Amino acid sequence: MSDLKSKLDFIKSKESFFEKIKRIIPGYDGYANRDNSRELDTLLRNQLAMKLEHNRIKIRNTISNFSKNNRLFLATDIDKIEKKNDTAIAKFRSASRGYSGAFDVVKIMDDKLEKIYEFDASLLTGVEEIGTLFDSLESISEQNLDTKEAEAKVSKALTDLILKFDERDALLKQ
Repeated sequence: MSDLKSKLDFIKSKESFFEKIKRIIPGYDGYANRDNSRELDTLLRNQLAMKLEHNRIKIRNTISNFSKNNRLFLATDIDKIEKKNDTAIAKFRSASRGYSGAFDVVKIMDDKLEKIYEFDASLLTGVEEIGTLFDSLESISEQNLDTKEAEAKVSKALTDLILKFDERDALLKQ
């Protein structure tokens, strides 16, 4: 909770003088805080997507290692993993924002907004683990060793991440 407050305070500190003046209007401050929280949620999900995008380089390097070692035929499973990685990126980038607009029929209250932000923040561990698994896969392919076990671990971790992120919609509908 204090982490969210400190990030909101940081966002507030970047506001223009005009935006600060508008906070004097009754009711506007709460609306602006929710809007800042929504922006924070979007920034967090974009950061997670960027971390997953770094895996694309590792995938290309793995395929290159297969090619150098005359094992390019093994790249078919890597292509499937790449598609899962791209699916996860797309889900993070296109997910609905954690706040409803002023005139939306369904309203998302502050407590739910905080849960959505915490949920998105909890995904960071999984995203970092996937990056480490891709590092391992790249290293194993560079050593011309069998990559099947490393591929299975990456694939499972990506599937788990996608399934966990799908739970986000259930949180929004509660």
